[in-house]
Amino acid sequence: MVYVCGAKVYPVGRHYDKSVVDMALEVSGPLVRECGEPEAIVFATYLSPFQEDFDNHAQLFAEYLGTDAEVYTVASGDGSGGAAISLGEKLVKAGYKRVLVVGSDKTNDFHSKHAVEQLTTLIAPYERYYGTTYSSVHALAARLYMKRFNLSREELSQWAVVMHSNAIDVPHAQLRFPVKIEKVCSSNVISEPLRLLDAHPFSDGAAAVMLTSESSPVELRTASASSKLTVANRDLTFMDSTYKAMKKLGVDGVDAVEVHDAFSIAGLIALESLGLAERGKAIELLNERPKEINPSGGLKARGHPIGATGVYQVAEGFSAITEGLGRLGKVSSFLTHSTNLMGASTYLTYLKEV
Repeated sequence: MVYVCGAKVYPVGRHYDKSVVDMALEVSGPLVRECGEPEAIVFATYLSPFQEDFDNHAQLFAEYLGTDAEVYTVASGDGSGGAAISLGEKLVKAGYKRVLVVGSDKTNDFHSKHAVEQLTTLIAPYERYYGTTYSSVHALAARLYMKRFNLSREELSQWAVVMHSNAIDVPHAQLRFPVKIEKVCSSNVISEPLRLLDAHPFSDGAAAVMLTSESSPVELRTASASSKLTVANRDLTFMDSTYKAMKKLGVDGVDAVEVHDAFSIAGLIALESLGLAERGKAIELLNERPKEINPSGGLKARGHPIGATGVYQVAEGFSAITEGLGRLGKVSSFLTHSTNLMGASTYLTYLKEV
């Protein structure tokens, strides 16, 4: 069995005065004092090597933390945090007593156009050559989904409305203010039909989770799967890797879920790919259970410190089970969903009360 001893998060936002290592230390120090020295550290980041012109964050972090623990760096695009949790679980199963999983990333030290350029490097080179971008992949998915399932622009905007509403009561969330459907629909176009308020903000932040073999109040298990990277070779209205990972996980129902909603359309598609809603019916589930879907506000409103996001999700699941999270309150089970480029790979984590 693998358990979660504790979790800490740094407020998501713009932290020009903090480095990736600074934020990681602030969340990890208290966790080590609370749970004990880790035997291994798994460090997730993505944009920080480009932002800080430095690519050995994990080793420097371990040195400043004052530990001789083994160090591993995980970089799996915007799914890096989820991949780090998966690796951490495997290390505990392999015999490590405690594994510290840390996600820390920055996107705001440079102009946002540079962050956009780096996100585009997730796309297969020949597709990128012909103009495919991170935003346009999601826009293609939105256009296909809206046509196939007769989803209106106003219905799609409901995702952002719910996410912002959930984030208001989450102290570490970045966008803690309400929005209306009309505001979402009239915001600037990013890539038709997606608009500014369909998209995640650029965020800085860090989160840490201590995994352990010692019995604790929250049990954890993961499942992951991969699919095709190339956009031309997959159905963008369904995340095949998410479907396969959920089958591996073998969970029938959950009290709450955090899905990887880099854009609003990705949230709807994720719910259906997880089997939580029928194809084309995710908007109905969102309207029926708004507090249980992305209770943190999701990538859309909690924010998206890209390499750290998957670790935030697990830390939030731990909080939801042990003390309650925002409007959701306290639950007994929680599912997190982290993906690389909208389902090229999926990393699921299931947490439940012991």
